[in-house]
Amino acid sequence: MGEDNHTILRPGSLFGAYRVLKRLGKGGMGEVYLVEDEAQHRKYAVKVLDPESHGRDPEFLKRFIRESEFAMRVRHPNLVEVYDAGIDPESGICYLTMEYLPGGSLRDLLAQRVEMSFPGVMTIATDIARALLLVERNGMVHRDVKPDNIMFAADGSAKLTDLGISRFSYGSDVAATQANGMVGTPAYMAPEQMLDAHAVDIRADIYSLGIVMYEMITGHRPTEGQNAMRTLAKAIDGQSFPDVRYLRPDTPVYLARLVSEMTLPAVQERPESAWALLGLLSHPERILRAEDLPPPPPPRPPWYRDRGVLYAATAMILATSALLVALVTVFTRD
Repeated sequence: MGEDNHTILRPGSLFGAYRVLKRLGKGGMGEVYLVEDEAQHRKYAVKVLDPESHGRDPEFLKRFIRESEFAMRVRHPNLVEVYDAGIDPESGICYLTMEYLPGGSLRDLLAQRVEMSFPGVMTIATDIARALLLVERNGMVHRDVKPDNIMFAADGSAKLTDLGISRFSYGSDVAATQANGMVGTPAYMAPEQMLDAHAVDIRADIYSLGIVMYEMITGHRPTEGQNAMRTLAKAIDGQSFPDVRYLRPDTPVYLARLVSEMTLPAVQERPESAWALLGLLSHPERILRAEDLPPPPPPRPPWYRDRGVLYAATAMILATSALLVALVTVFTRD
């Protein structure tokens, strides 16, 4: 991606012991760069927090580093490894050094608009559910499960990254609350997280993963085109998302049911834990019920949703009809 004039680090410059190669991505809290340890000839990904996002608040930085220490202690095949975290003494920038995954992110894959296979969707979801199981067993909630935070290793396995806004269920938040007070990414957030991000459990992450699965299956988020408040209002009213088969009719029934249950507005109706979710992913037949989901109606043609095209087509039909009537009248008179 192209660099702009507002990068925190400058490609080609030194950041501690690393040479900055390029920026990999940018988020609400900071930026991620590809760097190289020139002595060891090894590449890493370094996330640096925008000083404006935390105002150099000592308490913020202390909590961030404390939570990062958890990420450095744990090792799991489906969690991105974190090697170091701290504050650069020269610049005062808070940073996190992680493994570099050249496979890119799920967001990159979705941007290619390639239709994903159903086994592929299940495999990625299973990998992330395994990561969430470790998160849950350590008393944490991730709170920002989204395609941007799902990366691919060289062997194709999916890894969850960015524990930067996770919350210990027995402690205070780390410091990734956005300026509007909302923690997470609204398009993927569970209703209860929009209302109070400090009182959620792993079922909020399960909801977010359900949104990610919906997007993998259909190429679209169920809330696409809606703002967070409209989505929240629908959830409070008990409205579920449309069946994924509206957009992709060949979706297996068990997969449509699973996505539906993961994204139910009522938190108590979703799978109760990451372990329960893994059970459903491993044995999808368990999700089927006697009162199976009714098959959705056939998808509407693309022009149906475009009122302008619909009105133009109607006008053309009326004009053609009027012309035919006029011609019939002329020939009848003759």
